[in-house]
Amino acid sequence: MYRVLLVDDEYMILMGLSKIIPWQNYGFEVVATAENAKDALSILEEKAIDLVITDVTMPEMSGLEFIEAAQNQRYEFEFMILSGYQEFEYLKSGLQLGAVNYLMKPVNKVELIESLEKVKERLEEREEQKNQQETYREFLLTQWVNEELDEREEEEIQTLMEQSVAPWRVISGQFPRVYRKQVSRWLETNRQEFYYFRNLGELVFFVLIYQGKENVDEFTHFAEELFEDSDWVMSLSQPVVETEDIPEMYRKVRQSYQLHQFYGVNTTHILVAQEEVNAESLIDLSEFNRLVTLNKPATLKEAVRKIFSDVLSLGISPEDVRHIAFLLFMDIYRQFGQLDDEDYLATIQKINQAITVNELEKLLVKVIDEQKEPKMYSSNVQNVLAIIEKDYQKELTLKRVSDELHLNVMYLGQLFKKETKRSFSQFLNQFRMEKAQNLLLHSEKNINEIADEIGYNNSTYFSKMFKKMYGVSPKEYRGISD
Repeated sequence: MYRVLLVDDEYMILMGLSKIIPWQNYGFEVVATAENAKDALSILEEKAIDLVITDVTMPEMSGLEFIEAAQNQRYEFEFMILSGYQEFEYLKSGLQLGAVNYLMKPVNKVELIESLEKVKERLEEREEQKNQQETYREFLLTQWVNEELDEREEEEIQTLMEQSVAPWRVISGQFPRVYRKQVSRWLETNRQEFYYFRNLGELVFFVLIYQGKENVDEFTHFAEELFEDSDWVMSLSQPVVETEDIPEMYRKVRQSYQLHQFYGVNTTHILVAQEEVNAESLIDLSEFNRLVTLNKPATLKEAVRKIFSDVLSLGISPEDVRHIAFLLFMDIYRQFGQLDDEDYLATIQKINQAITVNELEKLLVKVIDEQKEPKMYSSNVQNVLAIIEKDYQKELTLKRVSDELHLNVMYLGQLFKKETKRSFSQFLNQFRMEKAQNLLLHSEKNINEIADEIGYNNSTYFSKMFKKMYGVSPKEYRGISD
């Protein structure tokens, strides 16, 4: 049922409109009435309204002024104008604001029903467009926070975020699935539109880019009251004012959330991702981070042995040692990503259950060795890899590849990620970056020439992606790899 708000300063007219037709027969429900514009605006704050039917002449604020004020506050609804007499200026102003119709009092039933049918068509069309936009926006947000955007999608997300308001805080976690609709309604009512949900059995995993406020107390208080003592947790990032910092904030929030799961703590529901982790202050992991990005397994394994040797000499607590092992594993996993969900969870469990430093060291060395093993792919995925190898220097998208192979783009994308453990754009970016590494080390070409040679139209985007993947700029990489 579409929800209707009736606004008129005459009580009898409100009652008459409520009963003039069987609203539900036409797909509508009168959910609220107001005798002035001020009360009507308050109702819009509290309830989602699809159709407003308002009188023009009311004290303090006219019907048209009320509609304009509501539109300025970004409320979305269809509306009709009521008047006791025909007046061209009212009609003209109403049409300029987007009125469906201008109804004369007393309202003609036939004309009202015809207008409702027109409203219904508009609302259904709007709903379909909204669903399509939300699906695509969700896809973009998912790709963005997981750093899987291609060059064109990067431009789209920047355009999308221009409609948003800084500062931003990234929030991620889980809550019981039965509350999904209530959470969605709260987010929509509070104009928090940058989020996505994933159903995980009886739970929902969510990611929210909370905009316009450093303080998120409104949302956390809502969650505490709604979820109470059920199985829920959320991790909050620090506020940021640059959109390019959001994926990094998501990484920290995700790590905080995963650590919470790793240690099995059930008493804390709200986590705040910190800039620094205590275990990292005990052991310097920066060299390991750099070696992971350089993809040198032998030196990487030696770095693991060095870290655990330092751990032994410092006498760090078993809990902190497991924490360090978890951070090292996450670095390896983010870089190579060749574990499926089952193996990933099994490795986490082994880290959690390890009782000696030697056990953890052997486990991580084994994980590194497994990344070098050749992978067996289906014929469709092998065909995609062949196209990447052949055409990586050209403008390459999953849609273009799927058309060339005569396969459904969604099916191919899911199959590719299932087998390679990376999205198509993520795999293509990494493939291109490996080519860039070689050119940076073994050629005299400048950054613009290298970007062009490996398939990027924009050298700034190339440098940004390179630094995002390896932690240093292309120019810095030339220096540290000597």
